[in-house]
Amino acid sequence: MIKAGVGYSLKENSNEAGKEAASQAMERIGLTSADWALVFCTFPHRSSYKDILKSVCEITQTKDVAGCSAIGMLTNFGEVEASPGVAVLAVSSDSMRASSFLVHYTEDGGIKAGIEIGERMLPILNKGGNRLLTLLPDPFYIHPELLSRGIESKLGNIPIVGASASEHPALNETYEFCGNTVATRAVSGLMIHGSFTYKIGITQGCQPVGVPCIITRATNNIIFELDGQPAFEVLKKQVPLRILESGRELTRLLFIGLPPDPSQTEISDGEYVVRNIMGIIPETGLISVAANIKEGQIITFAVRHPIMAREDLKQMVGRLASSGELERPFKFGLYFNCCARGSSLYGYQGIDTAYINHILGDIPIIGFFGNSELAPLKGINRLFTYTGALVLISE
Repeated sequence: MIKAGVGYSLKENSNEAGKEAASQAMERIGLTSADWALVFCTFPHRSSYKDILKSVCEITQTKDVAGCSAIGMLTNFGEVEASPGVAVLAVSSDSMRASSFLVHYTEDGGIKAGIEIGERMLPILNKGGNRLLTLLPDPFYIHPELLSRGIESKLGNIPIVGASASEHPALNETYEFCGNTVATRAVSGLMIHGSFTYKIGITQGCQPVGVPCIITRATNNIIFELDGQPAFEVLKKQVPLRILESGRELTRLLFIGLPPDPSQTEISDGEYVVRNIMGIIPETGLISVAANIKEGQIITFAVRHPIMAREDLKQMVGRLASSGELERPFKFGLYFNCCARGSSLYGYQGIDTAYINHILGDIPIIGFFGNSELAPLKGINRLFTYTGALVLISE
């Protein structure tokens, strides 16, 4: 049986906040000890992360604790952004376990860290049962795609979920947690393993506009032509006038959507990855994007739109809810939300968790606002931006 409880605290005093969040989680689980725990702390608690972790380990009575710093955290009780917050998930089960880990940066972008994680987790892989790897990397030193590549070289195509850690937006460093250890330039995480099932849903914060186009001339990350015409001319025909007239705001509102597989000939609803437009030169018609692209590849333009994003979230959670089984109800969930969502997308806090709670009911949920998100799409691990990745665990 899986038992899970979530606690949270908005107290400014870090010691009190850590104790309150951990105690609430254990009260809701109804036990005196947990098998493992997740903890997310917002940056106002930066000077006391270690003290918070110490309290969490003592109260949950487990060293299998993982987590990271965050610009905002969320639970099924609500969301907190850029203000003091601590969230703790405590889990106990006779059929499911989780092994925590912490691996430091090795100056290669993340591949060696991934290989080390894979080697550590290989004995667990060989035990059989289901597995789900949760990763929380430092985005300034560890690239999630390279990290995943290193892991997969040892473990094969194991499902990976998670998000890059976040912190104060003015600081180019984040903090990763394992047990009562606090590190930077590292990746922490959990290998969840044993007898359990899971469902994963992705909600997009940027929605397609116009019709998909074929890249007919490009080099590296520069698109010269779409459908045989200058790329910017096609953009002007596809994108709403209000977006085009945004001037300097254009690249903050407009993005491109790519299919997960470059060989795909169509882009299905919700099944795409969003990448930033880095620059536009109207005189030459070219568009530069934050991805390497290929001629012959299909793309779509996408806009960041709160109403469309909210509807996509509603539909995603609804699909997950309808896919659940009565004999195996969801026991808890993990929600990895992009820091470009929340109040910066909707104008106010709490939208995502409100919809999740309304549709799923009283299920313990924990998560944070990260710098990028990780989840499988069409069976392959992908790096997402401007998305929310919801993971629901059952017996």
